[in-house]
Amino acid sequence: MVISVNYVKIIICDCSMEYYLQKTYYKTASLISNSCKASALLAGQTAEVSMLAFEYAKNLGLAFQLIDDVLDFTGTSASLGKGSLSDIRNGIITAPILFAIEEFPQLDAVVKRGLDNPADIDLVSF
Repeated sequence: MVISVNYVKIIICDCSMEYYLQKTYYKTASLISNSCKASALLAGQTAEVSMLAFEYAKNLGLAFQLIDDVLDFTGTSASLGKGSLSDIRNGIITAPILFAIEEFPQLDAVVKRGLDNPADIDLVSF
């Protein structure tokens, strides 16, 4: 997350997979999981079945977002309907970057600088 205060850029980067998964749940998977749970309950299923539907759909939503994040690196602007690398250009830290940091710890410092420099974006997008 980047916050501008009187033209001073403050970078807040929780570059952990735990934070990423929590953010992804709230952004994407919560709608899918709660919709499936509600559908199961409305269909007269037990609380146990509705929770199974919730957990399944939660994982489906997380997987959907992971694929979307990978496509940001591998897809074309035409296939994505948006510019490739748009997440990274907007300072959004996604799973591919977190996995890259695990493999190449020196990228952590690059990410924490805020990814404003096009050379940094090139470096992180391998």
